[in-house]
Amino acid sequence: MNADPDFELSADMRLIELQRAALGLAPPPPTTWQTRTLADGGVSAEEEPVPQTRTAVLMASMTANPPSGVIPGAVVTASLSVANEGAETARNVVIGVPVPGGAGYRPGSFVMDGRPGDEDAAERFLGAGIEAGDMAPGTRHTFVWKVGVRLGGQPLVFAPSMRAVGAAVMGARTLQVERKDRASIGFAAELERTDPTLFTPKPLVPVDIPAEELPFYELDAEETLIHEAAEAALSSAAPPVVPEPPQAVELEPEPQPEPVSEAEPEPEPEPEPEVPPREAVVLYAKFDRATVAFFERTFSGSKPPTILSHCIFASALACATDANGADTLGLRKHLDAQSQVLHRIQLHERLGKKEPISEYGGQLTASLDRMKPEPIGDVSAPKNALFLETELTEPTLAVISKINEERERWNFVKARQLTLALQAQRLAGLDPNDASSAALENALRVYAQAAMTALQKLFVRLRIDRTTGVLFQTEPQLDAAARALVTAFKNALAE
Repeated sequence: MNADPDFELSADMRLIELQRAALGLAPPPPTTWQTRTLADGGVSAEEEPVPQTRTAVLMASMTANPPSGVIPGAVVTASLSVANEGAETARNVVIGVPVPGGAGYRPGSFVMDGRPGDEDAAERFLGAGIEAGDMAPGTRHTFVWKVGVRLGGQPLVFAPSMRAVGAAVMGARTLQVERKDRASIGFAAELERTDPTLFTPKPLVPVDIPAEELPFYELDAEETLIHEAAEAALSSAAPPVVPEPPQAVELEPEPQPEPVSEAEPEPEPEPEPEVPPREAVVLYAKFDRATVAFFERTFSGSKPPTILSHCIFASALACATDANGADTLGLRKHLDAQSQVLHRIQLHERLGKKEPISEYGGQLTASLDRMKPEPIGDVSAPKNALFLETELTEPTLAVISKINEERERWNFVKARQLTLALQAQRLAGLDPNDASSAALENALRVYAQAAMTALQKLFVRLRIDRTTGVLFQTEPQLDAAARALVTAFKNALAE
């Protein structure tokens, strides 16, 4: 058996060879192990070839713009490049990048290899991964998409994943996009414009943040219209202004009437002029015990309610008929259809079916142009039910008229706008001095104010994420107002 050479001894022998060459002496004959190795067809150490690896190597690089300092409402453009820099073809390549927490994919922004991709491809890429097929040596795939930054404090983490048959994966590192240290919420500036008699917002932006660091987006024309509708719908719900007590004023002594002669007859009093009945656009809605029980389970159950739950509640609170319960404008039929659309969103969420929120706007079927003021008469409350009413003011009627003129632009947000404009304000046919009636009217006003604030938040969220996912977020303050309103309904029905 051949013994391995002593490499330290070989180094010494090489040094001796160099010294002999410097003196002009001939090299010594090879040793026994060197002779035997060369005789067996081997090669020397200087001639030993380096083995070459022949396999597929997937290299990935990822970037994001902006790379850091993002705030809620910002849009981040992410890009991923995957190349096969190996010597063999990578088989069955699957590439994906899950959507980071605190962000939402912007529909229609997915681009693969320079060509816009459909939403199904984007869903696979942002989920389990999209199948890219086989990648020959030197080929490359590029992906570009956009995400909107949501509220939160954690950074956005993009974690690309790749897998293939017989391929090594290199460079698939996570990319982290940091948030700005102090970022204000997106609807703070809009809330500052709200009527102070309706809602006094707390300071939401620290005073040491410069104005240029506020969120860069503004409400568009459609969202401004909806904000004005919210103010108009609640303008009549503002608490009345208490007049100041009149100051005492010294009165001059009244002149004494001259004595009337007994012969002169007393003048007959003039008849008082008839006052025409006041005219206004007033709508009504019936709220029975079964409806109250349904929403009591919704807002007091073990599972927290969502924004979608409040959308359904608002449809039930909307007034749509006349004093006799007739649906002359088709508003009740429209609101019933809207409730079916909202319940379909719940069903699709349970089935895992996600679609753009634009698919759930329904249609405007009511005859809004037929609204006109009519004389207000006495209303009697129905038995075993509450009769709610709302009086549409001039600003509210102007907004409803504009909605009717732009029927071709009807969408999910305008549906919520119209529902808020029709929300009940008080009880009809009951004594206003009754304690339960006053408590219910106050609860209706508080819930309307909370709903307006939540609607402003929804505007901002829909600018970032236009899917139905925004409807399954929670609003604790709005939940508390809804529970108080349901309790007021129960107390009013108990009497």
